[in-house]
This record gives sequence, C-alpha cells and structure tokens, in this order.
Amino acid sequence: MDATIEKGIRMINSTEIEKNQLSDILGMYKAEWLSNKLFDLFTEPGYFSELKTSRPCVLIGGRGTGKTTVLKGLSYEGQFSFADGNKDTIDSWSFFGIYHRVNTNRVTAFRGPELSEAEWSTCFAHYLNLLFCSQLLEFASWYERQTGRLISLGEQDFLPFKVSLNLPNDGKLKELAHELRLEVLRFEASINSVQDTPPINLSMQSAPIDALARILLSSPELRGKQFFFLIDEFENFEDYQQRILNTIIKHSPAEYTFKIGVRELGWRERATLNSTEQLTSPADYARISIAERLDDSKFKQFAERVLSVRFANVATFPLQPANLFPRLSESDEAEKLLDRAGISRISSRIRSAVAADILNDALSLPLSVKFFLVYWADAHPETSLESEIKAWLAGNASARERYDNHFYASLFSIRRGKRGIRKYYSGWDVIISLCAGNIRYLLELVHLAVILHLEKGNDPFSPIDPETQTEAAQMVGRKNLSELEGLSVDGAKLTKLLLSLGRVFGVLAESPARHTPEANQFHLREDSASSENDDKATSLLKHAVMHLALVRFAGSKALDERDTRAYDYMIHPIFAPFFVFSHRKKRKIKLTSVQLLALVDRPRAGIDIALKNNNRQSDDLLPDQLELFGEFYA
Repeated sequence: MDATIEKGIRMINSTEIEKNQLSDILGMYKAEWLSNKLFDLFTEPGYFSELKTSRPCVLIGGRGTGKTTVLKGLSYEGQFSFADGNKDTIDSWSFFGIYHRVNTNRVTAFRGPELSEAEWSTCFAHYLNLLFCSQLLEFASWYERQTGRLISLGEQDFLPFKVSLNLPNDGKLKELAHELRLEVLRFEASINSVQDTPPINLSMQSAPIDALARILLSSPELRGKQFFFLIDEFENFEDYQQRILNTIIKHSPAEYTFKIGVRELGWRERATLNSTEQLTSPADYARISIAERLDDSKFKQFAERVLSVRFANVATFPLQPANLFPRLSESDEAEKLLDRAGISRISSRIRSAVAADILNDALSLPLSVKFFLVYWADAHPETSLESEIKAWLAGNASARERYDNHFYASLFSIRRGKRGIRKYYSGWDVIISLCAGNIRYLLELVHLAVILHLEKGNDPFSPIDPETQTEAAQMVGRKNLSELEGLSVDGAKLTKLLLSLGRVFGVLAESPARHTPEANQFHLREDSASSENDDKATSLLKHAVMHLALVRFAGSKALDERDTRAYDYMIHPIFAPFFVFSHRKKRKIKLTSVQLLALVDRPRAGIDIALKNNNRQSDDLLPDQLELFGEFYA
C-alpha cells in the first residue's frame, strides 16, 4: 500500500477514535445522560459546602448550570461513589441525601375538574407522604445491604408510622419498604379514576414523614444523623403543590431538611398553605444563586477544573484551555475582517485627506488604527480625517480614549452586509463569557469546536483557530435557539422573541457610529399601556428567563426578585455569535410592554419600531447564519 495513503488512513482512524472519545467526555453534558459516569466526572463547585449545612437551601439556576449534578452529588448514592464504594465511610456521614426529581407526568395528574383544589391538595399531600417515606425506607434497606448490619428497630418501633399511613401492623423494615413501594403504585393508579372512587384513609400532611424519620434516626446505627430531601426541578410542581412543599419546608423537624433545585423564577409561590405565611431568606432558607456565585472569574476556574477532569483520560488533547482556545486581539481581528477592498479604501482616504508632510507617518500607522481613524472621521462630519490623524500622531489623550472606548464596537461595522464571518468570537475568556456560568453550554462549545478542528484535518495538539471557534459558537447558538420551541408551551413565542430581539441588537451593533456603543440590553419601561399588555409582557419575560432565552441583572431599585421591572434584560450571551452583537454586558435600550409584545406578534413591524426608536433602520442584508430565517424577517 502506498505510504501516503496508509498515513492518511491512520490519521482518519485516529481522528474517529478521538471524536468518539470526545463524545464520551464532552458530548454527555446532561447529568441524566451520564448515568454511572456522573460521579466519576463530578467537579465540586465553590458553593457545595454551603449545601451540606442542616438548614434548608434553595439552589437557583437555569438548565445546564449543574443543579442536578450537585443535588445528586449530595445523595447517599453520590456520597458512596465519592468514597469509591468504601462501606466503612458510611457511618462517618453526617447526613443522608434522598434525591427526588419532580416528574411532570406525575404531578400534573393531580389537577382537573374532578376535584376542587382543596381536595387535590389533600390527595397530593398524601402522595408526598407515600413517596418520601418510600424513599426513606429504600435508603434504610440500602444501608443494611451495604453495611451488613440490620437497623435495630422492631415491628413495634414502626407502629406510630404505620398508624399514620393506615398500613398493616406486621412486617419488618424490608417488607415495609416493599409494601410502601406497592402503595405508591396503587395510589398513582387510583388517581386516574378519582372521580368514580374518591381515595379514603388519606394521611395528614408530613405526619408520616415526621414519624418515620424520627423512628429511623432513633436507632443506634443512624442516631445523630439528618436526612436531606433533595428536590430537583421544583418548578415542575403546580402552584398549589409548591405551597404544600413550602409548608413542609417551613415546619420540618430537626430530623430532616430540604435542598431545592429550581430554575430562576420557577419558584412561583412563596406562601405556605397559610396565605399570610411566607418563606423568606435568610430566615427560612439559604438562597444560593449559581449565576451570582459563579461570576466570570470563579466560573473560569470551575470550568477549567471540569475540563481537566474530563480530559484526564484523553492524552491527545492539551489540558490548558487557554492554549486550546487562543485569544484574537482586537487589532488582529480588525486586520482579519478587513478585505483588500477595505484596506485599499482606507489608504485612498488617507492619501486624499492628509498633507504630504505627515503622509508617510499616517500610512505607517497600524492598520487597525488607520481603520478606526477613518471610521471615526466618516461618522463625525464635524471633524476631519486629517485632524484625527494629527491628534493621534501627537499622542492626544482624547484620541486615544476614543479608540479605547469605541474600537471594539467599530469592529461590528467592518463587514456589514458581506458574506462570511462578520465578527470573531475567540479566546478562552470569550468562551467563558458566552457561557455566562452555564457548564452545559461550555461543554457544548468545547466539544463542537474540537470536533470541527479535527474534521478540518488539524493536529489535535494545535490551537483552534478563530474561524473554527466562531463557527462552533454560532452553531451552538443556533442549536439552542432551535430547542427553545420544544422547551415549554410558550416555546414558539420565546423563539420569535429571540429572533426579533437578536435582529434588533444585530442591527444596532453593525451601525454603531454616532450611537451608544454596544447596546445589547433592554429595560422594560413603564408606560400608559393596558394592564393586560403588562401582564402578558411580564409572563413572557419570566418564561424567557426561566428557559435561558434571556438573562437578567438587578436594576437600580432593590425590589422583589419576581418583579420584572426591577431588572435589566439581555439575550443570553450564548446567542451573541449567532446574531452578531456584543456578548459583553454593556448598555441598554428601553422597550415598552407593547413594543416587546410586538416583537412576538408582529415581528417585522416590532423590529422596525424598536430600531426607529434608536435611530436605525432595518435592512435585508442578513448574516449568513440567519438566512435560514429569511422568511421570518421578510
């Protein structure tokens, strides 16, 4: 066989192996997909120790921020895995975590016209009793299997618990666990015919949980411990169900506490079943916002630890992300974005505008500086290109300050209306900013960038070029945009909102001259619109934040976190490369409720209105990656 062909085949086979390895370590970015690998790849975030305290905690973050991984890490299965299956460590644990993911299929069955809300509440409270008690007994059975010791409790010890659930008075722990599993299934089956055969012998809310937890922890084996109920996807509960859980959380005894994982704005109800009683932080629980705890610097450190763990068994890839994703300086980016025609135009403008005595000095300036001075002079008729160049050559402080403040924004104007990449998004720090604290987005970006890098025939050890990094970022943005529609009943509206807002900020970005640079946020302005429009806009914003179409930042007023007008909003940075605007948290525009809704209900008109209010007008020169949505923008 020809040596060249043989070498090519080896390279292809090697690349396929590497791609498969990458899919295993990076492509499995959902905790649900990792199965047994979840704990092997677990990286402890900085706030993890706070969740180990005995007080209730609420962990707030969007999908992909690591809530599920962290909660599962607190479970007894997770703790056992972290101890490498060492059974001798079990007795040293101070708590036993019971993980439960809220299943929408189950909880939505407890609603409908068959019963009043009060009757549904009674049924659901009984269901929670069965569910949590069943999980407690499952743990007890697991404990006995792992340690080889029986928990020192007799049948009579369980009598108060059995009475609270109307269970038979015979059977030891193992039989009791089996019976309760069946009882959960029977009760779930009965809900479908609840109108014909209303349930009887329902237990009092949390009473069986209190009794069983107290009994188990009274045993010599478990004395001095505490149970953690780890509730994931709390937002899936119905509103009345959240009130039930709030009541249990507020009045839980010392034997157990709760660790809640919920999306931002997914905790819709803070009241208990007593409407005058609210859960407040820090009196009733510790609030842990992942976005607040993992700013860019902390997230960068956490992300590097995550990748280090995932790359540990793949020797063909460098472990330093900064080397893998090199930064492109702004001046180098300007030179890459400028084509021959653009460079020629800059030289011609300088030759025609500058006197002979400084022409050589002007032409000798770095290309990025020459571009900016021409850009600034063209946008400001009150000045001349010659005066701008003279000021720069003289080291004028104002000229240098303008360059520092406006150069990045000017990059978006270079390739306006042209094919190909209009703006580069490259560098490890940029990747971190695009993810905005979301570890799933990070894994998607790194995975896709490395795959594209290999598919282009590049050496795995070589840095990933800016084009490939940008293409990967655009593809991840497009993928997550396409997934929005299937995330909720309002998914179609969120997709339209994102497409419209993305185009607005894209046009603002590509026309920065004589305008506020890097406008990429908005504030919902109070106006004379009807309360109905305000309610619709508020609901839309809440869903957009919950599903990471938008991120929000605290505004100037310290109001309730559920008040949408107390915040400034920004399209999640992961979408910035797709729509081509700045991913950096910068300046904002104002929108009214009517204008926001128009972006969804009448996209083209809504976009035109938003642009007109900011002294811009739309055009049909869409970036390449947006052409697929040309009909939407038409």
